[in-house]
Amino acid sequence: MAYDVLMWLFLAALLIPANIYAIKWHRSGNFPLWASGLLLAILGVGLGFAVGGILVGPSNAGQGGAIMAAFVGLVTVGNGLIHFFIGLIMAIGKLFTKKDTKV
Repeated sequence: MAYDVLMWLFLAALLIPANIYAIKWHRSGNFPLWASGLLLAILGVGLGFAVGGILVGPSNAGQGGAIMAAFVGLVTVGNGLIHFFIGLIMAIGKLFTKKDTKV
């Protein structure tokens, strides 16, 4: 029961700042949203393995830790893919709505 709360707190502590910075960097023009989503999706796989390595020790079976690690990894990858697809749609939309302003 206590590990479930820790998992949700860990996800919130990871994803809330990641989402805020991705949107902030996109609005300032420093980093495209699709690129930050792709980076977050790739790092989510590594994060899932890292959490699994921490929670599943060599001396125990660690089924609960493995399930939590997989959940953390999948939620992070899913969040990154959402950013990626929204950024990709916005980038494609900018290509078609670009107006020629020659005077």
